[in-house]
Amino acid sequence: MQDKFVEIKNAKRFRAAVARVHHHNLKGIERMALIYGDPGLGKTETAIQYAAGNGAIFLRMRKLMNARWLLRDLVKELGDYPARYTEGLFNQVVDLLERKKKTLILDEVDYFTSDSKVTETLRDIHDITGTPMIFIGMNQADKRLKRYPHLYDRFVEIVKFQPLDREDVELMVKELSNINFSEDAIDRITELSEGKIRRVLGLIHRMEYTAQNNKLKSISAKDVI
Repeated sequence: MQDKFVEIKNAKRFRAAVARVHHHNLKGIERMALIYGDPGLGKTETAIQYAAGNGAIFLRMRKLMNARWLLRDLVKELGDYPARYTEGLFNQVVDLLERKKKTLILDEVDYFTSDSKVTETLRDIHDITGTPMIFIGMNQADKRLKRYPHLYDRFVEIVKFQPLDREDVELMVKELSNINFSEDAIDRITELSEGKIRRVLGLIHRMEYTAQNNKLKSISAKDVI
C-alpha cells in the first residue's frame, strides 16, 4: 500500500474553508474557521498535511493546557525563546505573528472549551494580529464553542467532516493500492469501514496481504472479511 495523502471530499472541504479565511485582512472581516466531526474522519491528518505544505503552525491542545502554556508553545513554534512573564509572552506572540504572517491551526480544541481565558486569549490575538485561525474539534465542538459568542461569531466557515462515502473509498483504494478491487469489493469495504479512514486503510492493507499470500490478481467482495 502506498504512503500518500488522498484528497477525499473532507480534505477538499477543509481546503475550501482555509481559503475562505485567507482573504485580505480588511477591517471588520474575521479570519477564523471551525472544522469538527467524529473521530476517524481525517481531521488531524488533513490539518497536518496542509500545515506541512503551506508553512502553517500546527498546535495540538492538551487537557491541562492553560493560557500561559498556550502562549509559551506558540512562542516556541514561532521560533523564539519564551519570555518569563505572561504579559511578555502575549506581546511576543503578537509581535511574531505580525512579522511572520503564519496561519494558526489548533487541534483538539475541545480541551479548552471550558476555559474562557484560553478562548479569550485566542480571540485577542486574532483581533490584534489578523492571524487566520483554524479550530479543529470533535463532534460537539460547535456546541461547546457557542458558549463563547464573541469567539463563535468570528467563524466565517464552519465545516463538519462527514463519514467517507463510496466515492471516497473508491478513490482511496485506487490511489493507495496496486491490487485490483472489484466493484462489489469496494462496496463491502465501504460497508465495513463505516466511513472511517483508519478502517478503510486497515481493510486495504489486509486485502493486499490476502492477495499476496493467495496469489490473487484481484480482490472481490468474498475476500473482504
